Amino acid sequence: MPKHFYKRVAVVLILITTLFLWLFTGPTRSEAGIWFFHKTTPQKIVKKKTPKKTMLDITPISQFPELPTGCEITAVAMLLDYRGVDMSKTEVADSIPYVNDGDMEVGFWGNPYDDTGYTMYPPAWTGFFYQYLGSFTDLSDEPISTLKATLKQKKPIVAWINYHKQPAHSVLLIGYDQNSFTFNDPYTGKRKKISFDKFWKIAAPQGHRAMTY
Repeated sequence: MPKHFYKRVAVVLILITTLFLWLFTGPTRSEAGIWFFHKTTPQKIVKKKTPKKTMLDITPISQFPELPTGCEITAVAMLLDYRGVDMSKTEVADSIPYVNDGDMEVGFWGNPYDDTGYTMYPPAWTGFFYQYLGSFTDLSDEPISTLKATLKQKKPIVAWINYHKQPAHSVLLIGYDQNSFTFNDPYTGKRKKISFDKFWKIAAPQGHRAMTY
C-alpha cells in the first residue's frame, strides 16, 4: 500500500483519540450550547460536631433547715422551678405519698422534716410528676450516654447517690462536659462537678436510680 494511506490512517486515529478525550474528560456543555473546560476541586467533607457540653441555668436550693432528710424533695423542687411551676420544697413535701412499711417505691419512708426520713424512689414519684409536669421518665440503670442525651434535651435529672456519708442522697444533674456532670447539691445548696466514673461508682449502691419528666 502507498505510504500516504498509512499517514492518513494515523491522522484519523489521532483525531478520533483526541475527540474521545475531549468529549469524556475535558469539557462541560452549558445550557447555551457553549463548550468549556472546568477544573474540579476535591470537596472537603465537614463533619457536624455534636456539643461536648450542656449546662442548664437552674439555681441551687438548700434542703436546710426545713427538710434535713428531704434531699430528693428539694431536688424535685428545683426541677419544678426550672419548669416554671411555682411550688416550694415544703409544698412538695406536703404533696407526696408516705409509707410506714419501708416500701420506698410507693411513698416516702419517714419524715423529711426531721432526721427520721430516708427517701422515696422514682416509681413513687410517677403520679406527682404527671400531675404537675405532665410526664414522667424513669431513667434508673440507664447508661451515662442516656443521661447526657437527656440533659442535651434540656431536661434536668434527679439522681440518687451515696454522698456526704449518707447511704441515700439525691442531687439534680443540670449539665455535663467531656469528663464530668454538673449538679445542684441540696445538702450544700451549691453547684458541683463530678467525673462520670465517680458518679457511676457512687450511684451504684442506689441502683443507679434517676428520673425526669
